Amino acid sequence: MVALRAGYALAVLAAMPLLAAKAQSPAAEPPFVVRTELSRHDPWERSQVLYTVRIFRASGSRQYGRIRRLHDPILLQGEALMEQLGTDREYNFRSEDAESLVLERRYALYPQSVGEILLQPASLQWIGEEFGFRTRSFIPDAEPQRLEVRPVPAPPPGRWLAARDVRLWEEFEREPIGLVAGEPMIRLIGVQVEGQPARQIPRIDPGDGPNFRHFSERADYEETVTAAGLVGVRRQRVALLALRGGEVILPAIRLNWWNTADERWETAELPQRILQAQASFEQGAAQPLAAPVQAVPLNDWLVPLLAGGWLFTGLAWWISSRIIANRRLRGSLLSRLSRDSGGRLARVREHLGSLAAACRSDDAAAAEKALLAWARAYWGSGAPRNLRQLGDRFGEPAATECRRLDAALYAPAAGSWNPAVLLQAARRPPPVRTPGRPGHSGLPELWPRKPGESG
Repeated sequence: MVALRAGYALAVLAAMPLLAAKAQSPAAEPPFVVRTELSRHDPWERSQVLYTVRIFRASGSRQYGRIRRLHDPILLQGEALMEQLGTDREYNFRSEDAESLVLERRYALYPQSVGEILLQPASLQWIGEEFGFRTRSFIPDAEPQRLEVRPVPAPPPGRWLAARDVRLWEEFEREPIGLVAGEPMIRLIGVQVEGQPARQIPRIDPGDGPNFRHFSERADYEETVTAAGLVGVRRQRVALLALRGGEVILPAIRLNWWNTADERWETAELPQRILQAQASFEQGAAQPLAAPVQAVPLNDWLVPLLAGGWLFTGLAWWISSRIIANRRLRGSLLSRLSRDSGGRLARVREHLGSLAAACRSDDAAAAEKALLAWARAYWGSGAPRNLRQLGDRFGEPAATECRRLDAALYAPAAGSWNPAVLLQAARRPPPVRTPGRPGHSGLPELWPRKPGESG
């Protein structure tokens, strides 16, 4: 027993220099390296900034590790919208020393305020294994990255739109030469913007004329992720209705936008188009008939009588044809407007349900999205574009809660807001004013008032 103890002590003494050397050796390098990149540090307000995160496996590192989670960058100062572009991408990168596997993730950042923006870079959490023990570590956070956002230049009339390229186009459901008075034709107006989300593209108003009208339908949105960032597409369907036969002059459509690459104002344009509308059958047939020429001599009193009879018959035919044509046109318009009103009411109720769900869960971001979508469905083209404008439209006390909700979303210190007040305001909105009937809404009330209830 004494011999064994002595042998054990000698072995411990012999191993002590190795243990001391191991304790003094530097810590193993992390198996991953995180690099971030901004496409530019001095963007314009509401223009696109690409934020790229790349994770390299450090060359020469013998420590095992696998990625557990990549944390998104955090906005420390300023206001900005941020969304991830597509899915993560993996590829091999060859350097002078070795070949590494790279994981890449991209974000689109849209500054909403002028001045300095501070961004905490993305960080990585990984799981490693050393000497049989599992460890969890973070790549140390780097210093905040700074952006100096420049104000919007003095723009031409219209909404501010910053992009790399903008394109307008139009399509018709059939050849425009087939336009017939009283029969609607679907016209598709498309806008493609490189560097903006689809829902940030301004609405295009095709305008009306003395002998034609446009009836807008719900817009469709599409987004594509490219190497240069986000490409948004807005497609607006409108029904073109010629009121009578003859020349229909569709005015030019212009959209002013700021070229972020060349830093100058440009204008995307659809040129003026002139169409010829054919008269409908009723309009073509509704022409007064001329009195027939009487070849046989008649009595003096019979000539005026027959002429008056033929004139009265032609006038009666012309009036009846006009009445039939107007009834058909009115029926077509009322049918289309009825379908549009029904679809609009369904959209209003759908967004109101989304707002109620967001209020129940106290989700400020979802509540803002549902409120603005509800406003677009209820007021159409004249809808408020942000929470402050919506509050002005609602009036007190909903105006105060809209400002509180805006502060809870974008202020540095998140505040509280009252969901019940906003939900009540959406259920009892101000009426949609129409020129013909003041104070009358185009939609029935979503929550009919009980007898004796006001407000």
